[in-house]
Amino acid sequence: MQTPSWLKHPRHYLFLKIFAWFWVTVIATITILVFLSQLTSNVGNDDLRGPMLKNLEYTAKSIERIVAKHGKSTQEVLSHPRLSKHKLLYLNGEVHGVEMLSEPVSKDIDLSLLNFTKYMRPQIIFTDEYQAYGPVALNVPEGKFYLYEIDEKRKKPFFVSLWLMPVWLKLLIALVASLMLSFFFSRNLIAPINSLKETAKKLAHGDLTARADVSPTRQDELGVLGRDFNTMAVQLEQLISAQKRLLADISHELRSPLTRLKMATGLAQMQADDAQHTYLERIEKEANQLDKMIADVLQVSRLEAKSQTLALSTQSLQVIVDHVLNDAQFEAKQSNKELIVNGTLTADLKCDETLIASALENVLRNAIKYAEHSISIGLVESDAIYITICDDGKGVDEANLARLCEPFFRQEHARDRSTGGTGLGLAIAKNAISAHDGTLTLENQEHGGLCVNIRLPYKSE
Repeated sequence: MQTPSWLKHPRHYLFLKIFAWFWVTVIATITILVFLSQLTSNVGNDDLRGPMLKNLEYTAKSIERIVAKHGKSTQEVLSHPRLSKHKLLYLNGEVHGVEMLSEPVSKDIDLSLLNFTKYMRPQIIFTDEYQAYGPVALNVPEGKFYLYEIDEKRKKPFFVSLWLMPVWLKLLIALVASLMLSFFFSRNLIAPINSLKETAKKLAHGDLTARADVSPTRQDELGVLGRDFNTMAVQLEQLISAQKRLLADISHELRSPLTRLKMATGLAQMQADDAQHTYLERIEKEANQLDKMIADVLQVSRLEAKSQTLALSTQSLQVIVDHVLNDAQFEAKQSNKELIVNGTLTADLKCDETLIASALENVLRNAIKYAEHSISIGLVESDAIYITICDDGKGVDEANLARLCEPFFRQEHARDRSTGGTGLGLAIAKNAISAHDGTLTLENQEHGGLCVNIRLPYKSE
């Protein structure tokens, strides 16, 4: 039977990493608890019951009986080998400081800790150095004492040490250990996911050079996903670049036959009679429109590829706007529509005058085409230069708003030839503004109509 791939390379798989991190967290928490339990000094206790309690009670009665019967001192009886064989007996008097031992103890053993347990019921008392069993009260001629059996060779069992630690300390250790290890694991898990998210966002906004930051040595599912994502991004960039290059090449190659067609049409018009002249004018008109379309395609291709050389010079933006508005006023009057201009611009801008004028012209022409009665132009200077061009038309479907600046894109109801245009105007405008480090955004007005918002920074790099 074939061995599953996750058993051949277990370190490569994310679910095993999660499983391993969980147990590392548990083991680390227990290790820290063990370490700290050895550093803390605690006294704990548990009830003494069963044979050990009975033996201790029997020993106490034996001491009382022997002292009373033979008239010996309590210390002599306590130290007798038959009574204290294999065990250390300790009598703690009711009077503070009075105590007896069956034999001396090492200096490391602090029996004064038992002073706090004299009036408790019989216990197993755990300390760092020994275990004690007691107390059991007994009465002898020297007074009332409390008997303990001391086991100096036994220390607190491991689990008792953990149990004796304060609850707050145990909770704190578990919390800190789990938080620290979970933080490192989460960061290791989330980092490539965040990188993929940011890269996908950049790709969605047109940055085809964006790549996910994934380590080439990472072999789990996220590492494989990141590298596959980057491969997909490379192929996507190559496909779109090839498409744009093909479009630009075809458009460029169409220029030569189109020029010959226009020349042939001109020669034919010189020799044509009146009946043929109408058809030749139609051919010339369509050829001119095709020439304009090819020019627009080439410009969009150059702008998208960032191969357009900008003829930068410091210009008065108001002068550029006025030139565009003069032409727009004429077109608006021909369509019985009104241009309303609000504000003026005083700033000079380092820009490509032709490109900026082309962008404004395309936006204004689009607004005039779809306006019902009026087009408003707002000019504002603040942290940057803001130009707003709004029409009072029907607006654009929200689903199509983001695609309106794509080359050749037009809404379904605007696809007929009567509207004119090729769907390249806004694409040219957006790319021309972007070439000057500006932004062009579209939004529908509340009461109908489309607004084009242009932002140009004062300094274009």
